[in-house]
Amino acid sequence: MPSSPLIYPFKRPITVLRYVPQAIVWHKAEYRGLATHLPEWDKSATLQNGFVRDGRLLLRQDLLSTVEQLPTNTLLLRGTRGAAWIELFQRSHDLPFFLQLKKLEDAIWVACKDDYYPHFGSKKRDVFDILPLLPGKSAAIHINARYWHTMMGVGTDTHYVENYLYLEHLGQFEQAELVEGLTEDFHFQPQKEVDLRQMLY
Repeated sequence: MPSSPLIYPFKRPITVLRYVPQAIVWHKAEYRGLATHLPEWDKSATLQNGFVRDGRLLLRQDLLSTVEQLPTNTLLLRGTRGAAWIELFQRSHDLPFFLQLKKLEDAIWVACKDDYYPHFGSKKRDVFDILPLLPGKSAAIHINARYWHTMMGVGTDTHYVENYLYLEHLGQFEQAELVEGLTEDFHFQPQKEVDLRQMLY
């Protein structure tokens, strides 16, 4: 059983976001041999970085001491274990490899910024806003790319990558409860799913 939490007051109210990416990479022969290009994504995970319960923000006890504190009020919980303070006041924050978070007026928006795989032969997508990430709301974005390892200098085969990118706005908090040995079973139930996949040959 986890020990009693320690209360950590923030100097200012902070916004907490969650980002959990999943990716599958296929060789050309594997991809073309698939009966369907709709993978079965893992729809559950065990969170060890933080979560919200009954309106309270719970974080792993050592989490804040392991990430560099920036002059910002946005904490991004990455994957199931990591975290980072991110800047959204003056500039956007890029999420590898397809997305960007940015502040537009009073809302946080998710945008498409496909600037990695096009360096390796993939068709480049236009930059565009996808959706606002509102407090208490979640979204999953499906996106894919085809690229060439010869252009990366590590092989000769064509590769296909497909991503399931889960994002959630957990809300704004004035304090966190720091819990030793924090774990929580989590099920992905996005309120909105956006499919940005393109036909790949």
